Amino acid sequence: MTRLRKRFATGMAAVVLATGLVVPGGARPAQAAVDPTTVAAIIQFAAAAYSYFNSSQNGGLTLEQATSQIIGAVNASRDAINAHADALAVAEATGCVRHHVLEFADIAEFPLSLKQRWAQDVTSCVTLIDALWNAVTNASAKNQLGILLGAIGPIALIARAQARFSVTELRSLLVNAFTRVQTQWQPYCMGTPYGVNEEFWMNYHDPIWLDGGFFCSGPYDTVTRTHVAQASAGGMGLFQYGALIQYDFSPLIDAASKQYAHGVAVASLAQLRP
Repeated sequence: MTRLRKRFATGMAAVVLATGLVVPGGARPAQAAVDPTTVAAIIQFAAAAYSYFNSSQNGGLTLEQATSQIIGAVNASRDAINAHADALAVAEATGCVRHHVLEFADIAEFPLSLKQRWAQDVTSCVTLIDALWNAVTNASAKNQLGILLGAIGPIALIARAQARFSVTELRSLLVNAFTRVQTQWQPYCMGTPYGVNEEFWMNYHDPIWLDGGFFCSGPYDTVTRTHVAQASAGGMGLFQYGALIQYDFSPLIDAASKQYAHGVAVASLAQLRP
């Protein structure tokens, strides 16, 4: 299983690098968004990894079998992650993430006492990232940290299980963290009709279906002056006095969500919540 674990660690390193939080050498300037293909790969990985961990806890898989399944999930998304890796410096998180991703390959060789210390360390890494998400105000940095929880969380859970520690409190922390991302960072949606002005609404008071543009966006980053995600479409909406009163935003909400940390949170919570 040592070879499999090393492959897992390599894949996890790709996941972490994709978020831009682990930057070899000098850090590059922050970017407004992670490439959507990268986010999609991490969403897929997070959903699978947390699912396999759950199965190892309820008797569906052994811990070794779950690890092997997670390796397959990482390998399936590795090309997309590597192809769209970006660099963002969140210095406080870089060291702990790099350390635990690199050492995870050898965790099976650790004596129990070392496994326990290592599990405590990687748990601290998760709590650090969680605390940073609350502390930073830059939307781009928050986005990177929220995405990273989808990658580092399963490592911490598996490490605690192998150390024979309880995973209850860590699972609760992850659920609370992802719930915060999901609720506080929901896509914001709006619509505007084409080809009408104030004079039109002065003469037309009833609701009317009009062709328009419809948009759902992630949080706005004040540093880069861009949204961390955005999806748009044209179509028909019901308007009255210039205000949109009916339109099905669900496809745009889903499309925008999957471009940033909100989508990682949704996928992770689907597996982590009881």
